[in-house]
Amino acid sequence: MTPRKTLFVALALLVSGECSAANPLRFVSETFGEWKERLFGASRAEVAEIRAPTEGPVPLVPGTRVHIDIDAQAPERKFAKGESHYRIVELPEELEHAAVRVQVIAGRNPNGRGHAVLKPLLYVYGDGDEVRDPVEVTPLHLDIRPFRKSRLLGCVPLDKVHRMAIATAADAVGKSYESEVREAVKAPTQYGFYYSTDAVKVKLPYAATGSVILEVTKAEKTGAGC
Repeated sequence: MTPRKTLFVALALLVSGECSAANPLRFVSETFGEWKERLFGASRAEVAEIRAPTEGPVPLVPGTRVHIDIDAQAPERKFAKGESHYRIVELPEELEHAAVRVQVIAGRNPNGRGHAVLKPLLYVYGDGDEVRDPVEVTPLHLDIRPFRKSRLLGCVPLDKVHRMAIATAADAVGKSYESEVREAVKAPTQYGFYYSTDAVKVKLPYAATGSVILEVTKAEKTGAGC
């Protein structure tokens, strides 16, 4: 096996959850691989994904995914966490309890080399133009695979949501997302060869703009769905 193929195999295993020694989700009896498969995996591959309009509110029907670009042309507003570009997302009706699945897509770093990501915050609207306290999408877990754009995966529960804004924190720009450390791996393959990799840790700068994919599902109770 060539060194390049060895690296690809190792990364694939790391992301899939096969190597989960440093995986914090094990403390809640579910590995990252199991969690990712349940919320974002093959069983959900048939969920329709649409591109959001470039202007105005973004309609989001539960059970579908919408790809939203929050760029320099998006409106700006001063929120609790500072001024930010944002997009408004509207559901067909208010959900008493909901789970919001978020995929943050890594894009070209506008302020340097490499890639950058948006640090997402959700602001649920109440009556009129008032918004509740921000909900940070945390934790965010790194999904990195060969030949695919890297992404951060997260899920947060919300209550009484009909209309929300997705934005970022002003003080996040200039800081970075750092993945949990994946320990070095050395293991046999089914063909009798061995592969190995060094410990993996990824650092992605936070940017003021970026792309996300949102999916909302109805939940049975507060805190459920993720």
